[in-house]
Amino acid sequence: ASSIVLEYVGSSTPTLQLLYAYIGYAIAFLFRPIGAFCFGCIGDLYGRKKALLSSMLLMSMATLALAFIPSVQVLGLSATLLFFVCRIAQGLAVGGEYGTAMTYAYEFNAYRRTFHGACIISSTHLGGIFASFLAGMYIENFRFTFLLGGLIGLALLFFRSFIKEYHGDGPKKILEITTESIKNKKAILEAIMVASMLVLVFYGSLIYVNEIVHKELGIPRSQIFKANSLLLGLWIVLPPCFGYIADKYTFSYRKMMRLGAIGVFLSAPLLGLSVVFACYPAIIFTQIVVHLFHMIFCSCTPRFFGDLFASSARNTALSTSYSLGASFTAALAPMICHVSITIFHTNFALCLPFMIVALASLFVLKKEIIYAKG
Repeated sequence: ASSIVLEYVGSSTPTLQLLYAYIGYAIAFLFRPIGAFCFGCIGDLYGRKKALLSSMLLMSMATLALAFIPSVQVLGLSATLLFFVCRIAQGLAVGGEYGTAMTYAYEFNAYRRTFHGACIISSTHLGGIFASFLAGMYIENFRFTFLLGGLIGLALLFFRSFIKEYHGDGPKKILEITTESIKNKKAILEAIMVASMLVLVFYGSLIYVNEIVHKELGIPRSQIFKANSLLLGLWIVLPPCFGYIADKYTFSYRKMMRLGAIGVFLSAPLLGLSVVFACYPAIIFTQIVVHLFHMIFCSCTPRFFGDLFASSARNTALSTSYSLGASFTAALAPMICHVSITIFHTNFALCLPFMIVALASLFVLKKEIIYAKG
């Protein structure tokens, strides 16, 4: 991030560089809910396929633009403004992409809804591994990373143009979609809560814990990256398996989510203890345990979100609700863990936010209720 800041913002004090890096990181998250609503309306008005194509096009164009924006030494302040505009565009695109993809997967096959939704979860981590690999190889030439990412996006846009449209007739005006999407406020709150659980446990137990491991234990980032690659590999393979099990057998996917939430609640303190005792092998082991239970929980969440909302405004309601819960929580996850540790003066406290959201999710999942069908 520091090399990108130097290129688009210019040289400054290390503190200001870090501040600009955080702003560039957070600004995309802040605009995701807006993108979720806009592309959700496109999906409900004109079809899920058009929303998927337009969000991918915006992401590809913004990423390619980052590869060609002249440096601040050439354009001055205009380079900085263009950089933040591209980051905002990426945030808008991701906000529309993820919720629309979950909606499409939910409606693709009524008998394999959990499995297809779990594949969405899996695919995001496949992209994460690839992006981390590129960042590690071309960290001094980040423009190549943006160029390659944008070209891959355009290639995927071509293949995506062949998918079928499954959306039926719904409201024909944005006002109707907005009214329909906010009708069930309880469903929206439940979706926000579950989305918060989904991202807080992942980012907190992985990214923040890894920062502690690097700074306090002195473990090289290269070694941490190898352990992360193993964990992300499990995220690619296992969620579809859990989704298949939920669809194949008679027990409810909500029961699987409850199992995952209980597992996170019970295993999170073990992760906290391993950090307190500064035992890196134990930290890796407990990270894997926490994430295995979290995979069980997350693999069923796209199905959960889809069941909450009626098809007429599902894309808008699902995308916006998920993005409200996930985006702000993802941006604040490291800070939440840091504040917890600061308040209680022990690294063990990093597990408390995970336990709280797990309990809240269990409350949401206490009954077998489906609010909408179709």
